[in-house]
Amino acid sequence: QSSGPAADPKIAEQPKVAQRVDYTGQTITMTDVSIRVDNGKISIPVETVLEKRMVRFEYDGNGVKVPLLSYVTQNGKVITAVSMCEPCRSTRFHIKNKTLVCNACGTEWNLETLKGIQGGCLNYPPDVIPSTIVNNQIQIDEKVVSQWKPRV
Repeated sequence: QSSGPAADPKIAEQPKVAQRVDYTGQTITMTDVSIRVDNGKISIPVETVLEKRMVRFEYDGNGVKVPLLSYVTQNGKVITAVSMCEPCRSTRFHIKNKTLVCNACGTEWNLETLKGIQGGCLNYPPDVIPSTIVNNQIQIDEKVVSQWKPRV
């Protein structure tokens, strides 16, 4: 018996940036930040994500616009993903307690695993895009983002 899709395997490979973060009783909204695109890498400072807890940024290149997000899990990992709830097309989310919540449809996902908890778009959490940390910058491969396609 399966209780829906397992945790995204890409999450396991994400870098750790903090010890622990406790979101109990908190609501964290997205902060819009700007990015740098250099040598095929999209970068944002680790400090910014640690400070704001959840940021949203847009990649705009090769005629493609992709909304992205980054947040710190309670276990201190940094997650980078496409900032879209694909079925309802919302690009805004917030963190409430231990869940990631779509601002439009209210679907909730586990903050650590992005496994669906409740709502209409359970099987479509923000699509995780692997990132690395180089010189205190969170870096995402520009090619992965520019070739991204919605799952629905």
